[in-house]
Amino acid sequence: MDYKKIIADSWSFTQKNKKLIIWFGFIPSLFTTTVGVGYFAYQFFAFKQSYLFSDVDKSFLHDVATFIWTFIQQHVSWTVPLIIAAVLFGIIYFLFPTLAKASAIQSIARNRNGQKAGVGAGFRYGIMSFLPLFEYHLLIKTFAFFSILIEMSFVLRNLGPVIFKLFMPVFIILIILSLILTLLFTYTDFFIVIDGCKVFESMKKSAKLVVVHLKHTFLITILMLIIGIRIVIQAILVFLIPALIVLITGYIAAVALPVTGVIVGGIVGFLALLIAAYLNGIVDIFSYTVWTFTFLELTSEKEITARDVFKDEIAEKKQHDYKGHKNL
Repeated sequence: MDYKKIIADSWSFTQKNKKLIIWFGFIPSLFTTTVGVGYFAYQFFAFKQSYLFSDVDKSFLHDVATFIWTFIQQHVSWTVPLIIAAVLFGIIYFLFPTLAKASAIQSIARNRNGQKAGVGAGFRYGIMSFLPLFEYHLLIKTFAFFSILIEMSFVLRNLGPVIFKLFMPVFIILIILSLILTLLFTYTDFFIVIDGCKVFESMKKSAKLVVVHLKHTFLITILMLIIGIRIVIQAILVFLIPALIVLITGYIAAVALPVTGVIVGGIVGFLALLIAAYLNGIVDIFSYTVWTFTFLELTSEKEITARDVFKDEIAEKKQHDYKGHKNL
């Protein structure tokens, strides 16, 4: 397998398909990045107000609940529209990123195989594999690396460092298990979307494909970590957005009117959110493309069993060319 060619072809494909970036990268990333910003902001203030860094008796969650209840009491007319907006946002957040990934993989795979498949075709075929892919994502999310980090932060913040140290061996085992499962199930999405396999069948086939082609999978994973570094990009941008909002709003509120600070901070935060979502969208489509191309190439190779007679095609070709040259 030519790793450099796969990376180069994937980047070229990503640059030539801006519509895929917008629809299957940028738009779903708007929702995931927004939730990520809110989540990390909550974790930051929750730790800051916990017993580890503060003597405050009330938790940050209590303050958030109190603020929401007070806001509802003071703005009753806004309650129903805000609830509807929150429900719609939640539905799109939970469903659309998975649909976008299925659609992107369909479009990328079909274009790789010579079919002209744009955004519309990607959506049509992506819908067919949406439900099993969504089921798989719900299943695997329990063992995801960030889910374990959430559990660790909860234990540390609410049960204390003593209990946290007691559970540390369990967390380490879970993290190792999570990394192993993530590697083994690398191709599960693609078996579901491209081959139309069921969830557990896809997981089984993915594990087998990884074991058979462990070297290729591992090297591609390393290359993607070096080139993409999606987690680092997201972490930096996720922390940057609330930091910009807080700093700019606080500064302007201190030297001018509080309302002006809120408006400027909101504009800057929104622009930062758009930039972060677009960059994450590019990385997402590039990542999908690399793994789709890799999956198609690995699954196109015939698996050699113990009964098959090995033939070195390259050596045979060289020998044939040499005999032909010698006869001349």
